[in-house]
Amino acid sequence: MTSQMSVVGGAPLLALERRRRICAYVRRHGAANVADLAEMLEVAPNTVRRDLVRLSSEGRLTRSHGGALANETSLTRLPYETVSHEHAEQKEWIAEAALALLPDKGSVFLADGTTVLALALRIPPTCSLHVITNSVKIAARLVMETAAKVDVLGGRVRPELLATDCSLSAQAMDMLYWDVAFVGAAALDAAVGITERDVPEAVRQRKLIDHATRIIALCDSSKLETCSYARVGPLDLLDTVVTDTGAGPDEIQAIRDTGVEVVVAGPP
Repeated sequence: MTSQMSVVGGAPLLALERRRRICAYVRRHGAANVADLAEMLEVAPNTVRRDLVRLSSEGRLTRSHGGALANETSLTRLPYETVSHEHAEQKEWIAEAALALLPDKGSVFLADGTTVLALALRIPPTCSLHVITNSVKIAARLVMETAAKVDVLGGRVRPELLATDCSLSAQAMDMLYWDVAFVGAAALDAAVGITERDVPEAVRQRKLIDHATRIIALCDSSKLETCSYARVGPLDLLDTVVTDTGAGPDEIQAIRDTGVEVVVAGPP
């Protein structure tokens, strides 16, 4: 019987974890050959080849002569209008679970994005938090329907989001700090970290994270173990990830192994 474990640094490595590391390596570098992967994982080349066949059949990478290539879709920015309505039900579950993580007092940053907006729509009228946001939709809802004090970070409004790009708020973003930040992300991976669809978005996301005491990422399961274009930073910049029941146990454990809390939301 062929063993499903290899040994890295003296510790046994399960096949699922080995394949997760292969995927992360290929996504990060764009391509990899069998010899490099075998050396990294301390396994025989044939073991890597079998893993690549399995990963290719699952559509997680593309086999090439002597190795593998990252799928183009893992590095391509999809238009916002293409993805904004995807996984709508899961985003509602996540928003409901995130509501329990909203503090009773203090300052909160609410980033733009459909899942964070779903959270904002659930904030009760009695809420008196100090909310900072770059979302026109979130600001309008909270000002008109709650007791929250709302500050909007200015900049050019992105019509697809009805949110600013914070381009006119550089000084404010350097000066201001918030107790909790609720953010989204284009992609999360335990090895690669947090990635966004373009460089300005990644730079802005990192600054938002650096200015928060606690960071909670609201990400549906389709964004886990994936990589987008521009890296924000390692996963342990986050304190908590709220995702949905579509996330597999290995994906969840990989995030928890970085020291990040994971909350899994499901239907009511």
